[in-house]
Amino acid sequence: MPLIVFIRDSQYGMPIAQSVHLVGLTILLATVLVLNLRLADVALKDSSLHWLAQQLRPWMLGGLAVVLLSGALIFIGTPEKYLASNPFRVKMATLFLAMLFQYGALRRFAAPDSAPRSRAISLIVAAVSLTLWFTVGWAGRAIAFIP
Repeated sequence: MPLIVFIRDSQYGMPIAQSVHLVGLTILLATVLVLNLRLADVALKDSSLHWLAQQLRPWMLGGLAVVLLSGALIFIGTPEKYLASNPFRVKMATLFLAMLFQYGALRRFAAPDSAPRSRAISLIVAAVSLTLWFTVGWAGRAIAFIP
């Protein structure tokens, strides 16, 4: 039985895919949270931002890969349901913005040769990053409840 048919038609396919998706999201959000708390100088003050970003990068990319792959499988199972969903559209838009921000602006802050930055700028960058990523999660959760 092809994977898409299993996910769409079996009793266990969609719950398994959604569980894998949530595990990936948990890993991704945990790494994003730790990195942003360090950026805001709230936690792990003894660790350099660059070093911490290097340590978290494999986990962050792994979590993102799991989220994207499992999300694609979930979507392909019932695309008409998701395309008609407003929270799904919000989730996709904020996911795109969060990835751009994470791998664009935030990555520059963690570069080893980045210029010193003010605390206010660091707090703003961390707040924007966390808002984007948590909006992805909240919008994803809203798909089940809001048409």
